[in-house]
Amino acid sequence: MTALCRFSLLASLFVLPALAPGLARAADISLDNVALPTGEKSKIAFKHIEITDTNLTQEEAAKLFSGAATNEEAAALIGKFKAARITIPEATATSDKPGAVVFHDFKAEGVDQGAVAHLTLGGVDADLPVETGGNLTFKSQPLTVDGVQILHLADAIRTREAKTATPRVAHVSWSGFDLSIPDKDTPATADGGNLIRLHLNSATVDQSFDGDAPLKSRFAVNGLSLFLPKSSQSGAMLTALGYDKIDASLKVDGSYDPAKQIFSLDDYLIEAANIGSIELRGQASGLDRAAFGGDAKAKSAAMEAAALQSLELRIVNSGALDKAVAIAALSASKTPDAVKKEWSALVAQGPLMMPDAPAAAAISQGLVNFIANGKSLTLSLKAKAPAPKFAELEGLEAPQQALARFDVTAVAEGTAPALAILATPTPPAPDAQAPADAGKLTGLAAWSALVGNTITGKDSEGSPLSEFYAADGSVKQLDDDEVATGKWAMRGDKACFIFAGEKEETCYAVEVAGNVATFFDEDGDGKRYKILKGNAKNL
Repeated sequence: MTALCRFSLLASLFVLPALAPGLARAADISLDNVALPTGEKSKIAFKHIEITDTNLTQEEAAKLFSGAATNEEAAALIGKFKAARITIPEATATSDKPGAVVFHDFKAEGVDQGAVAHLTLGGVDADLPVETGGNLTFKSQPLTVDGVQILHLADAIRTREAKTATPRVAHVSWSGFDLSIPDKDTPATADGGNLIRLHLNSATVDQSFDGDAPLKSRFAVNGLSLFLPKSSQSGAMLTALGYDKIDASLKVDGSYDPAKQIFSLDDYLIEAANIGSIELRGQASGLDRAAFGGDAKAKSAAMEAAALQSLELRIVNSGALDKAVAIAALSASKTPDAVKKEWSALVAQGPLMMPDAPAAAAISQGLVNFIANGKSLTLSLKAKAPAPKFAELEGLEAPQQALARFDVTAVAEGTAPALAILATPTPPAPDAQAPADAGKLTGLAAWSALVGNTITGKDSEGSPLSEFYAADGSVKQLDDDEVATGKWAMRGDKACFIFAGEKEETCYAVEVAGNVATFFDEDGDGKRYKILKGNAKNL
């Protein structure tokens, strides 16, 4: 188990017993120097615990917090536990491994059978060695939580399955943290060290519930900063892009109407300073409230029965695209405009890769415009009636099948020339050779140079061979005096073909240099062909 996992487990196991339900207020109890086992070789040690106005006896409290109670006994005690206040000045989580996690100034007020009115944690300090060398350090600022409910807590204690418990909180306010962990691929003696550092200014959660169903939910993370070691590979890349750190924020807003069974993702926004933002919105209908409570089977069934009504993705560029283009241009010794043209040529192949999906053309055109203008791109999907259920979408084998269930639009700020593949080309003169290009193309870029053109050469037996690759995904072949028709498709970075009478596709890696195309089989053996402009052989 990694140090970070141990920290998360120990922290959760500390909070779980401390937030126990159920008591009729009667007495004040103090416990000193008790230790709660959290595993075979791990425990949480409490120097002092004060429980005010509780219905537990001294013996019951000692049994509960020392782990002396059986699972059944602990569940029964948790089931009745009530208290006006629980105060724990300090608790230390340890295991058989070096290092410890120390919790400071824990207070829980209004503890009542799985509910806690108000909870505070003054801070957390962790110093844990990691297997690859060095130490993980974590320092948390104060945390406040209001309106806590831990459903099925007694069952979780009885079965020792923490995932059985379902926490509900009305409000969380966290003043942030600082975390550092060594980069295993960077030596500690490297210039600037080898620590990956993460800093959070603050985080908040606000929720309202109707039973298990979350009526309103808002989650916000502010001032999340990531610092990478300058000598690390990722740190060097970040520096090359002109950043010394990544500053980000996150906001999530959602709402659920139990009567209409509609869930709305009102906003899911990730913003990074001088990089850009990604925003997602959507709506699902027919979502039963069982999706938020009950057993795993009921939750899964409710999700599968719901239908996706709409989805919108908005990408805003605030510098990342420009820097990425500059880096690509520098590494390839090309101009930024040349790189943009290459990228545009790649994304323009969408309609060729999915000829049965009209939406592919809209998406490709939007991406071409976005690359050209570098401002924003909004991709919207609106379900055609009847809206597809999530179970149906999961069962679809190809992206074009999913896209066919929606009306799709892609809007980018500004305009760019229409996709060449969508325009009607002027037929070239027969046997006209394609213009030479000093660069070497591979993958999609290479195939893009062949679509709409003809290759000619000899087959494996030395007979004349010509093939014309149409933009609609068809291929016409003239092998000696025999004419055949087949289909082509891109599978990753390879071009695959199948002709009438064949049961399996044959795939090739394609390379284009000037007016020469080379097709490499799965053994890496290649054959060269001359590229002729257009349907030069009238196939």
